[in-house]
Amino acid sequence: MSLFNDLDAHTSAAVKAVFAEPALLRPRMSTQYTEPSTDPDRAATATYGIFSSGPARQDLRGQAQGVQMTGMTKLSTAAAEFWIGKAQVEELTALPAKGDAITLIDRAGRPVYAISAVHHTDMGDLTLILVREDDLS
Repeated sequence: MSLFNDLDAHTSAAVKAVFAEPALLRPRMSTQYTEPSTDPDRAATATYGIFSSGPARQDLRGQAQGVQMTGMTKLSTAAAEFWIGKAQVEELTALPAKGDAITLIDRAGRPVYAISAVHHTDMGDLTLILVREDDLS
């Protein structure tokens, strides 16, 4: 291992020790016009990661030109992500995929999020982009 990889591993472990929380990854399948259902080929897995959520703002681009016209309509949203360090990724039985569910099991009400995108880093970490949903199961 390189010095950088060692430093990354120690930093990730320190961040996990302070900020990580348990979550349950539930693989799901979905087809057009149906509710997502449990994926029988991938087992649910408990893991740890760092959840973050905060306000976000996006421009509605439309037909703006020039310097993107400063008076354009803005859309206020919330961005939610779940970061899983390399050590936890290596313990997963199956990698998360778009459409899978993640439940934050230690939070009040056990909120459920659908994974809308999975971003892999060159260091082996995963960042899951989340969308809040009702738990219908």
